[in-house]
Amino acid sequence: MTSLFRSNTLYLPYIQILVTLISAIVLIFNFSGIGMGLSLFMYILIGCFGISIGYHRFLSHSSFILKYNWMQWPLFWLGCLAGTGSPVGWVAVHREHHRRSDRQGDPHSPHTIGYKSLIAKYEYKWDKWPIRELIVNKFHRFIHEYYFLLLIIWGLSISLLIGPIWMTYLVIIPMALSIWASTISNYVNHKFGYLTYETPDKSRNLWITAYLTFGEGWHNNHHARPKDYRFGRNRWELDLGAFVIKNLLKA
Repeated sequence: MTSLFRSNTLYLPYIQILVTLISAIVLIFNFSGIGMGLSLFMYILIGCFGISIGYHRFLSHSSFILKYNWMQWPLFWLGCLAGTGSPVGWVAVHREHHRRSDRQGDPHSPHTIGYKSLIAKYEYKWDKWPIRELIVNKFHRFIHEYYFLLLIIWGLSISLLIGPIWMTYLVIIPMALSIWASTISNYVNHKFGYLTYETPDKSRNLWITAYLTFGEGWHNNHHARPKDYRFGRNRWELDLGAFVIKNLLKA
């Protein structure tokens, strides 16, 4: 039963296509300025707090310690709402990306799979060892097993409470924005931009993706020092994720 709902990278391209189509239809035929404002607000919560801080800097790299342990749960749930997988699935893909960056086996390098990296389908040899601390955690195993079911329940709940159109603006459109921000960043930050550090891969820093993804675009900086929660190195390298961690979350 759970295989249908399990976080699985094979399903992600279909999610990407579906939420993109629904978002386009609603924005064309039922555009709302208030709704779009809510979508952007949710995108900030999902992209900055959920993905950049929760999934990436905290869970994937253990780059800081939370001030209070309970803070991790809302961060992980916001990360789930991005539509790019459970904490277990996302971290597995990301750690594999660092292990084999821009070499064969990298799940989303434009240098090995080209434009396919713009689609959220991550094919690689699954290895439990790099995520061993997550797969023995009951919470993370539950979220992983029932990931898509939980997203469906969340969407239906919002739809029943305030209506399907507002569900689109609060759930579907932010998810579409998050998925495309992730895949575009995966592509361009290994193709375009400038180098601050010499690294074994082709990671680059690019201001436009950094600003759109709350600091994630300072990618060469991150690949040079993956254990540092601060991706921006210079004053002008704005890093909202690091600012939030330093001032609100870090112990």
